[in-house]
Amino acid sequence: MVANKLTKENCERIAKLIEEGHQIKDLAKKYGVDRSTIYNRCKYLYKSRKIPIETKNKVIKAIQNGYTKAEAAQLYGLNIGTVINFTKGINGYRSQGNHIVRKNGITLLNRLMNDGYLITDFVVSTARNLQMKFPTIRSARYKDKTFFYLPGREEQTIEAFFKEKPDRIISYSAIEELSYLLGVKISNKDQRNLLEKFKKKHDDYWNSRRLIQRSIDDWVDEPQPSEISFRLIPKQGEW
Repeated sequence: MVANKLTKENCERIAKLIEEGHQIKDLAKKYGVDRSTIYNRCKYLYKSRKIPIETKNKVIKAIQNGYTKAEAAQLYGLNIGTVINFTKGINGYRSQGNHIVRKNGITLLNRLMNDGYLITDFVVSTARNLQMKFPTIRSARYKDKTFFYLPGREEQTIEAFFKEKPDRIISYSAIEELSYLLGVKISNKDQRNLLEKFKKKHDDYWNSRRLIQRSIDDWVDEPQPSEISFRLIPKQGEW
């Protein structure tokens, strides 16, 4: 195995030189290494010098309490590479960046916490990533539609499903199928209320679909121009 060209003392010296204003390309040339080596081994060490000792102690404590290094970095607004650099003595894995919940995921998580469900207007893969990080989030698939919900919010989810998806036919059997899938039982009174609440909306949707289809059929059924016949012209010499 090839030994590192930069010793620990070299890295500390380079970090100090960076702090003083020296260019990384000049330092790479001076120490006979590639600039990427300076970035990977020394620049984060330089950045970590600027982090208050109190913040470093909080990050270390968070990791010891079960946070991943990526989560601790996000918690205190630090670069993951910087955290990995000054926590090398603490057990952890460099490939923990996938624990970070990014902006789109946080937006979906807020919706889920407020509404209790995700039916439309979201990316399934983003919700799946949230589900991996928060196993309490449940998912189901009904009539070729994947949706997500929280425990205890099943009845709200069922109502939202038929409210936000008027293309799904609402009937007693459909409500019973969906409630069975989510593991809840809806009384006959509540089923009747759901039907009364959304039946007209669904009927209007399907009536509009039929009108559109009829308009298309009427357009397609218009008389077409008479077929044009072609006469093959013989090649020269075949007259």
